Amino acid sequence: MSELPLFFYAGLQAGSGEIQLDEETRRHVVTVLRMQPGEEIELTDGQGNSCTARISLADKKKLLIAPGALIKHPPVGRTLWLGVSLLKNASRFEWMLEKVTEIGITHIIPLLTERTARQHFRQERMQQIVVSACLQSRQYHFPELISPQFLDQFLQTALPASRYIAHCMHGEKSLLPGTDQDAVLLIGPEGDFTAGELSQTIEAGFRPVSLGQSRLRTETAGIVGAVLLRGNFL
Repeated sequence: MSELPLFFYAGLQAGSGEIQLDEETRRHVVTVLRMQPGEEIELTDGQGNSCTARISLADKKKLLIAPGALIKHPPVGRTLWLGVSLLKNASRFEWMLEKVTEIGITHIIPLLTERTARQHFRQERMQQIVVSACLQSRQYHFPELISPQFLDQFLQTALPASRYIAHCMHGEKSLLPGTDQDAVLLIGPEGDFTAGELSQTIEAGFRPVSLGQSRLRTETAGIVGAVLLRGNFL
């Protein structure tokens, strides 16, 4: 039996009765999938809850569904944080954001460093990319997309004990390990972290690591780092 198409609905509740879904979902269900009343879809609130819902009305104006019983999905066993500098090319950052979400990063923090090319951060658009990536990869727990933070501000956050920073400067570095523990990885801007920023993070308990022999773009480094960090641990 094929999987039901998965959609996002923030107000998912048990016994909520018939509900109307938003226009974007209506368009996808009715126009793209051409689903009819009586067929079923799956909904999630991104907080670990899902349900099967039967379509009761599907036309050019409305999509009404009747949700079934809630299913609670257990949370992931660990948190993986990725702090990565914003990029001058916003589309590259958005592409990376989509991919690290699919990989399973649980906390994503856009960083503002000394060499970050400042840009306007479109929080709503970025959040939509995260939601879409979670639905595509069938995740019921959506990652937390934190508002952009300056590096020194971020270092004051209560962070996991396993802390890594990837950089391109010379010095002793080991390959970023996979871990079954909560962990955080920092990726710098296109011009890399400054020596002062590197010292600041090391003082905060971060361990310098390599992502391999190649020198990677920031967005590529974010994806490679996410894969290495996650490793073979589910």
